[in-house]
Amino acid sequence: MRFAVLAFILVCLVSPQVHAGAWLREEGKGFAATTIQTTADNATSSTIYIEYGITPRITAGIDATYDSDFINFYSSDFFAEDTETFPDGSGIFFLRFPIGSTDRTNKWAYHVGLGARYLDGVLYRAFEVGLSWGRGIQIGTRYGWVNVDFSYNDAPSPAEERVKLDGTVGLGVGDRSKVMLQIFNTFEGGDTLTKIAPSYLYTMKNGVTTFQIGSEIPTENNGDPTLKLGLWYEF
Repeated sequence: MRFAVLAFILVCLVSPQVHAGAWLREEGKGFAATTIQTTADNATSSTIYIEYGITPRITAGIDATYDSDFINFYSSDFFAEDTETFPDGSGIFFLRFPIGSTDRTNKWAYHVGLGARYLDGVLYRAFEVGLSWGRGIQIGTRYGWVNVDFSYNDAPSPAEERVKLDGTVGLGVGDRSKVMLQIFNTFEGGDTLTKIAPSYLYTMKNGVTTFQIGSEIPTENNGDPTLKLGLWYEF
């Protein structure tokens, strides 16, 4: 089942965004992204992100995650009666709007969204608001970007309020190559989880397809490092 889900995601949805958050999509232009992560113990997670420019000042999108600690098929405990687990996940449909002019150096945007959280086999409605800032940067002859995203996601109990504060710095290192460093901070249920995520990005000659390889490394021994593979696509 796990491999079927992952294959479906890879085949049907290619691509995460280089410039999301504070950047809006051009009218009639879109972006799609998917990532898959796995640990040494075969725990997996995946993300799907799609956004589309409806008007010059409105971008619509979907942001979804799926996490599951599947039991190793080759484990002697695979068929034990108490090994049933439910995957956790969330999905938000959002609208993003700019704050001020979209062509200034420092870009600001906010988003509002509705969706659901999937917890212990039950769906709970969810509401989200967020604020983003970003701008282009130059280091020597190389160009890149920096982006900071804040979001607040609320859902009924037993789901917890979730606050996220993420930062991204990216830099071009070649005609089709980029490096990216992200820091993800999640505050939920009184706990804090911080992950550092370095990645390498390579864009194909067609200019619309980008491959990502990287990792997410939790701090303070809170979880296991993951291998991260992604596929991005602009349309």
